[in-house]
Amino acid sequence: MTKQRLIRNNYHGIVKAATWLLLLFAAALMTNSCTKDHNREYVPVTEGEFKVIETVDLDMQDIVDDVMLLPDYPDLFDFHDFLYESRKLGDGFGPYIIRNQVVEYSSTDNHGNKIQLTGLMVHPISFKSKIYAPIVSFNHATQILKKLAPSKWKTAKYKDYEDFPEAVLANIMAATYGWIIVMPDYQGMGNDVGENHPFCIRERLAASTADMVQVAINSTSRFKNPYVIWNEKTFLYGYSEGGFVTMAAARELEARNVKLNGVVCMSGPYDLTGTMLPVMLKDTAFPEPYFLPMVIVGYHEIYPQAFAYDIVLNEQYRTVLPQYTNGYYDAAVVNSKMPPDKILKKIFTASFIDSLKNPASQAMKIFALNNTHTGWTPKSKMYLWHCINDDCVPFGNFVTAKKHFQEIGLTNVDYKEYPALPPKPEDGTIHARIAPRAFFEGSLWIFHNSK
Repeated sequence: MTKQRLIRNNYHGIVKAATWLLLLFAAALMTNSCTKDHNREYVPVTEGEFKVIETVDLDMQDIVDDVMLLPDYPDLFDFHDFLYESRKLGDGFGPYIIRNQVVEYSSTDNHGNKIQLTGLMVHPISFKSKIYAPIVSFNHATQILKKLAPSKWKTAKYKDYEDFPEAVLANIMAATYGWIIVMPDYQGMGNDVGENHPFCIRERLAASTADMVQVAINSTSRFKNPYVIWNEKTFLYGYSEGGFVTMAAARELEARNVKLNGVVCMSGPYDLTGTMLPVMLKDTAFPEPYFLPMVIVGYHEIYPQAFAYDIVLNEQYRTVLPQYTNGYYDAAVVNSKMPPDKILKKIFTASFIDSLKNPASQAMKIFALNNTHTGWTPKSKMYLWHCINDDCVPFGNFVTAKKHFQEIGLTNVDYKEYPALPPKPEDGTIHARIAPRAFFEGSLWIFHNSK
């Protein structure tokens, strides 16, 4: 265990809530066509096993200490509740000691060239016998900073640690459910600092995730890991951008004939052309404007001609937005470079706005190519979850995906429309506040489908 973690544990030991005393006692008992599908232009990289860069072992007390860093809302289901409820479900399985490993694996960069990408692998440890466990690919939500990719959580500064809630959730699920969790950093994040993140680019994000899943299978099957063995069940799971990535990766893995036992897509922007487009063009403020520069920079990375900055951006934004949307400035900084009234479309040129109103335009064809719910027929069992008054990723994404899946006759999808959450601007967006509930209900669905 690192000195930094020991210091953090000692510090938070004095502020532990009594709620967790039973958990701690339990823990103590255990010692160059723009419309072309780029995904078919390269051979997926699936060979080999993980190269482990760094390892740290944690017990339940470490996990409780980390949860204590996250906000505690008395009137809202939060990450504290996630731990408490997961611990109750996990009785008979955990609590386990868990191992966190920063891993490197073979994949492809934004242009299909072979590269080593990074991610986080979390799995339980038993010193009595090997654990047979499913692999769950936990695909992280929108993260604007490269340094906050999952693989970077262990070396984060104390003041930044609360920005890694999904890494904490991965620890909880591995410790209580006994799952093998893998968290891809995605292209342009983690150690891949030389390129921009391909935000909402379907085939690029699908490739990095699918490659990590297949390398995880290689690394945990046939007694290759001293502590865990893959039990031949595989799940995908993600919220927000992670929901988008999860649906995209399911499509990719099915194309590779990889069997998936469940796919959990929560509050993702699946419908770029039908639901997200009006968000970009509406006349009212958007709560987190930084998402649009991430879209434009990501699409410029993959489609530099169709999304050339002089075509897309008004002059006053043409240099400044790409300059600050590079993974080294946080959301507050990027938001400050957007229009003060938070009306997103003001960054666009008039001609680009016209192109977004024309389904036959190059830009719209590219956005349509990157919709995740169309162009395939999902074979895997799926759970689609969305809060009906989500203020960042509109509920229309859920409605459109559900309508399409029903029209093509799918019967393998479970739908969950979560009731509206009362707005409380002082506590952040609804999209962020409802996330712990989504994560828990998604994990519960996997829990019941993994038996």
